[in-house]
Amino acid sequence: MPPIDCEDQELLEGFLTETTELLEKLDDDLVVLEKSSDDADLLNRIFRSIHTVKGASSFLGFDLLVKVTHKTEDVLNRLRKGELQVTPEIMDVILEATDLVKVLVSDIKAGEIQEREVDGTIAKLLPLLSDSAGAHPQSAAAPAAQATTPAVEPTPATAAVAETVAPAAQATPTQKTAPLPAVKPADEVAPRKTTPPPKPIEGKGDDLSDNSTVRVDVKRLDDLMNQVGELVLERNRMIQINQNLQQGDVKKADFNEEFGKLTKRMNFVTSELQMQVLKMRMLPVEKVFKKFPRIVRSMARDLGKEVDLRIFGEETELDRSVVDEIGDPLIHLIRNAMDHGLETPDERVAAGKQRVGTLVLSAVHEGNQIIISIKDDGRGIDTDRVGRKAVEKGLVSEDQLAAMSQRELFDLIFLPGFSTKDKANDLSGRGVGMDVVKTNIKKLNGLIEIKSEKNNGSEFILRLPLTLAIIQSLLVEVEGEVYSIPLSSVLETLRVDQRQFHIIGGQEMLKLRDMVLPLVRLEKVFNIRKRYAKDDFCYVVVVGAADKRMGLVVTRLVGQQEVAIKSLGNYLAKIQGIAGSTILGDGCVALIVDPVGLIDGAEGGVGR
Repeated sequence: MPPIDCEDQELLEGFLTETTELLEKLDDDLVVLEKSSDDADLLNRIFRSIHTVKGASSFLGFDLLVKVTHKTEDVLNRLRKGELQVTPEIMDVILEATDLVKVLVSDIKAGEIQEREVDGTIAKLLPLLSDSAGAHPQSAAAPAAQATTPAVEPTPATAAVAETVAPAAQATPTQKTAPLPAVKPADEVAPRKTTPPPKPIEGKGDDLSDNSTVRVDVKRLDDLMNQVGELVLERNRMIQINQNLQQGDVKKADFNEEFGKLTKRMNFVTSELQMQVLKMRMLPVEKVFKKFPRIVRSMARDLGKEVDLRIFGEETELDRSVVDEIGDPLIHLIRNAMDHGLETPDERVAAGKQRVGTLVLSAVHEGNQIIISIKDDGRGIDTDRVGRKAVEKGLVSEDQLAAMSQRELFDLIFLPGFSTKDKANDLSGRGVGMDVVKTNIKKLNGLIEIKSEKNNGSEFILRLPLTLAIIQSLLVEVEGEVYSIPLSSVLETLRVDQRQFHIIGGQEMLKLRDMVLPLVRLEKVFNIRKRYAKDDFCYVVVVGAADKRMGLVVTRLVGQQEVAIKSLGNYLAKIQGIAGSTILGDGCVALIVDPVGLIDGAEGGVGR
């Protein structure tokens, strides 16, 4: 198929935008339809989505896309007319067809139109268009032509959807609801090379949305423009004050007063401007959650399990940079819960449970974090089995295992190379351990925590920052050098007498209320040269990751400040205990401490 001409670029972009939005919603709608087959409005919406994609594809000459959507539309038309009934087998075929549609649209989006084999999928759709496939005897009297080429009713809803797809086609309205005469009917398109279509990856691969562009509410744009206007006014005031100062037309007292007012105003306006920009970057977590009903359905059928997926908080917003990265870890956790956690219906009945397992996916804001939970009511984590497997694989020794707490036993599943499966399969681990999940969450400066009870299910809790660009931090001084500690990890700060420190097994400890707190001196971690005489008193910043605690020994506390995170580049990207850098008000660079990395990297499991 030849590439689109340059003059059609705007039309092509409109087609891709509209088609992407329709296909993103389609998976979820189809899974819901399987459970609510009598929902006529839902079925009509699904039909209109495919019909709109077909009409726009026909107008632009995408023959393969027309061929697949045409037959899919025919099947959906029979469903909405009651000539077919929704069954899991029919839904499997429709979902396979929509997957192929996504692949073809992805090809168009990438600008590389490929010759893909579609006849295999078409062959599965065709039997559903025969009279013998009808659910009602009276459907046999319908003409065969009607079954294969249904007329599209010119309903207001259909027309309204069609108009949004190809605005340039308004001069020829017939092109909105039917293929152009110049386009061959789908049945007459010449056979293509038999290149098998790639199976969409249930992660980033099947998400047609491109987060390099984000739709923004007009009100947010208006608010942003208002703040920019305020910033311009303050800039003009600053220029005026500078001119008066240069010309000597201002007294020192007046200058101090005016400059103080300007500073407060600039601080307020820039904070508001920053907030508006962050809101524009925010996306609902629904962008990630929407793919899970389809994944859960497919896995349940493959595993022979019955699962009720419940999703809460999909409207919760977080930064698009975080949205882009959490998809794969969440998919792995969903797969893990489906494969390892939930039992088969017979196993659940034997254990006195409902046949249908429950999987709950939820998101909620908590301070400057978003909490995402994946919870199931399955068999839970068998810590005895986990411990045995860890010893068998040589990941821990018998002595280490005997000294471990329940929390540490849970954490064993995050070790590289750990799996309780004797044989890797394509459903959950694929031979890749949960260490991949933990690594990806750590890259987001997030935490992962496990709660589980044998035979009563498990819960994986992810704590993620709302944004990766700007954080609240505690500035501390260590022997004259300033470091930034993310405030989200800081539990409390203490001024203590170093004579209260105790050494246990070569590790400095501090008895803090009802716990023993391991200590780490940042000057030793970062090899900072001593500048001050030894002082009996110092400050301890207590940081935490999940249930682990550690005290960072510093010279003094500088204060709390909002900082913009700057990358250290690839060369310095993997320094233990450093998450990035920032630039302070005096122009100096301060390194941002990674408390999670310090805790995980502490010798001998310090802080666990």
